Amino acid sequence: MELTPSLTRGELLSLLAQANEFKEGDLLIGGTADASVREKARKELAKLKISDIMSTTLVDDQVTKAIKDSTDPKLATEIADLTLTELKDILLSSKAADWAKKYQNGLQSEVIAAVVRLLSDEELSKVSRALCNPMFSSGSEPIIGSAGHFGSRIQPNSPGDDPEEILLSTLEGLSYECGDVIIGSNPASDRVEDIIKLERMLQSIVEALKLPTRYCVLSDMPKQLKAMKDTKIDVGFQSLSGTSKGLMGMIGMDVDEFCELCKNFNGLYFETGQGSGVTNMVAEGIDMVTLEARCYGLARYIIQKNGGKWTIVNDVSGFIGPEVYKSSAQLFRACLEDTVMGKLHGLVMGLDICSTFHMGIDPFELQALTELIVEKAAPAYVMGVAGKADPMLGYLTTSFKEHPRIRRRCAKQIAGVMATRLKELGITKENAGSPEIIAHLYAEYKRGMGDERSMEILKAEGRMKLEKMQVRGFDLGRPCKPDASDPEETKERLTGIYQNAKSALWAKTSPSVIAKCCSKLYNASTLARTRDTYISSPNLGEQLADTDYENLRRIFSSAPPQILFVISDGLNANAVNTHLPDLLPAITKKLSENGFEVDPMNVVISNGRVRAGYHVGMCTRATIIVHFIGERPGTGLDQLSAYITYGGSDTEQIKWSIAMDHSLTTAICGIHPKGKTIESAIEEIVTCILNAMKYRATGVSLTNAMS
Repeated sequence: MELTPSLTRGELLSLLAQANEFKEGDLLIGGTADASVREKARKELAKLKISDIMSTTLVDDQVTKAIKDSTDPKLATEIADLTLTELKDILLSSKAADWAKKYQNGLQSEVIAAVVRLLSDEELSKVSRALCNPMFSSGSEPIIGSAGHFGSRIQPNSPGDDPEEILLSTLEGLSYECGDVIIGSNPASDRVEDIIKLERMLQSIVEALKLPTRYCVLSDMPKQLKAMKDTKIDVGFQSLSGTSKGLMGMIGMDVDEFCELCKNFNGLYFETGQGSGVTNMVAEGIDMVTLEARCYGLARYIIQKNGGKWTIVNDVSGFIGPEVYKSSAQLFRACLEDTVMGKLHGLVMGLDICSTFHMGIDPFELQALTELIVEKAAPAYVMGVAGKADPMLGYLTTSFKEHPRIRRRCAKQIAGVMATRLKELGITKENAGSPEIIAHLYAEYKRGMGDERSMEILKAEGRMKLEKMQVRGFDLGRPCKPDASDPEETKERLTGIYQNAKSALWAKTSPSVIAKCCSKLYNASTLARTRDTYISSPNLGEQLADTDYENLRRIFSSAPPQILFVISDGLNANAVNTHLPDLLPAITKKLSENGFEVDPMNVVISNGRVRAGYHVGMCTRATIIVHFIGERPGTGLDQLSAYITYGGSDTEQIKWSIAMDHSLTTAICGIHPKGKTIESAIEEIVTCILNAMKYRATGVSLTNAMS
């Protein structure tokens, strides 16, 4: 269908950005907090025809091509003359479900993104509850994505990828009838050998207990493909982007190559989330809602090109922080928008209704909000973790304990085949979350793995391991009260974690600790002059103050450093104070032993983000920057991360830029005694630097060079 543009790219970009319901993230690409401007923009947008949107190309890239290729031209022609107001009226009518089933493949992603702006929260809710995309047809039992279904992903994360922590977290989730959609663990370590171990662990749970569900390690697909040579991979995982620039930044390949990669997997799991494209500087001028819709268009295209294989999409709403949105009302709006847009693309849509600890939404506010969002947005599934606060990623999401309450509130059930199997395993509403049922499941797992000891001995072993987990701080084996409310231990634990996170957010690096680690240092600041500013406007923490930039440029003008260490407080200065003394001197010593020159000057940044390290690279022209930064407040583990970036040398073109792709950086995260130990972190960091110097690359480029 050939269309003549009626709007310029700039005009449409501006109109879409200004018509959005206000969220902080859109201020970075032309959005506005002025309600009158937004209302005027919505009125102008409402007059446009579908053809007006489709005829204007927002960015000329492979994601755009994929979206257009996934749009049925015959269906698109039939609805091209509808105005957005008329499209809105159809979606709010009693015919919405039938119309969407017929025409959803004729709706281009940008059109879907445009129409949701015209809908109020209550109207979005009405549309979302009217639409469902069942995964496969079946009998009368609830199936994933059907009208009567509400499911979950068990997320058994462990700070150190500990098999027992993953196993017992999964068993607790199963006891609350969670996990019917998928069991998916985020790896603490992203090395291929560790991914293989996690895949095998999850496979053993599913197969030993004969669970009718899927499993997945949430690494990236290129690494999973490498792991596939040595183990079974059930579902391939990848985060998506609404632009080719973003996709290239994550995995070093564009849509065509990515689509071919997806053909290697029998199932696909995609994650998205409003704000990631904007905060990672790959938005290409496109607003957050439209970028999110484009992710769904890309997912639809991949499904079409892969023969409609098993695929789910998960929208991680709230994971980034206050730079995207600050309030629970904005989080509520984003979840409604994204669920509607995903469903209009024909996708099985789930939500990770979550918040970071610096976002300002406390655990109990989020708990109430989660129940409301599930009722109003009707997603196919949401997350499930042990104790609401993820022990590895350091954020708040939905706990296992919430799921029975939510299912009752929305009068929905888990997938029928999973319900049948869990009943066979002895799980009932009465014993959900109890130490007895978890110990029983442990025994069933061990017997399924070939352990021939008696069930009583195995149950006793399970109870002992569960008690050890409780002592270590895991919220496991503490069932809800008879009225389905949380036990007091759970509430106290959440309150303590939240307070600990707030304390970490306001901590400062210790001058005595820094002096112990650094014989020579330069203290720098970012444009975020205060901690309040840093937390609310993190982009200001990405750039050095002008005076510090010029001073560092002068200091290193005659001799750019080969390896330069940068130290930032980040979101948790306690992590720097705790781990840097054991880390930095040892790394310096090992590098010197290998013949590399570590600059004696260390740059210590107050209120610094990851990109502040890139800015240091710009003014110093360092070959390699190793940026230590405190992260993930809320785990209580004081996790330190090292971001290693190769920026070139005097004989090469320096590629340093504040806007450089994060994919060019190797991130070694979760450094703490219960995760990546100091000893293993030292070895991994030094090895990365040695390889970076050899191959003149880090991040995706280094992975590709070494493969």
